Amino acid sequence: MTFRRLERSQSLPMPLLLEADPDEAKVQAYCRTGQVWVMETDTICGVAVLQAVEEEPEPTAELMNIAIKPGLQGKGMGKQLLNFLIAEAKRQGFQRLQVATGNSSIGQLAFYQKAGFELLRLERHYFTKNYAAPIIENGIHCRHRLVLELLLP
Repeated sequence: MTFRRLERSQSLPMPLLLEADPDEAKVQAYCRTGQVWVMETDTICGVAVLQAVEEEPEPTAELMNIAIKPGLQGKGMGKQLLNFLIAEAKRQGFQRLQVATGNSSIGQLAFYQKAGFELLRLERHYFTKNYAAPIIENGIHCRHRLVLELLLP
């Protein structure tokens, strides 16, 4: 398993990025300003976007997107990718790592909390205000954004 940062000139694995965020315009925007990392075996099997958060008082990064190819999910690859990103954020001098997910993202909430992330805040009606089409996940209407944070010692 190898990890590498994509250069700005390289094409994005857009279908994989859209697994985690259905709004292509938003994905394109944060990929332009963030660091796009891929996890590979023979081909790309995972992707993540890491971005500095300017408005925080301490050096903070946000994990904007993380996705594993659907056929490879549930095999520990997401955990490997997340652990790499935590180490990379520390290496870059960040003191905090944030991630946001929807109120309907039950599996993702468990995933991040198992990795040590704690709930920081709830942004009510974020998805209903910022996404044109309704998002239904796990039979639940995704309305609110939950922001979680991990302190990086």
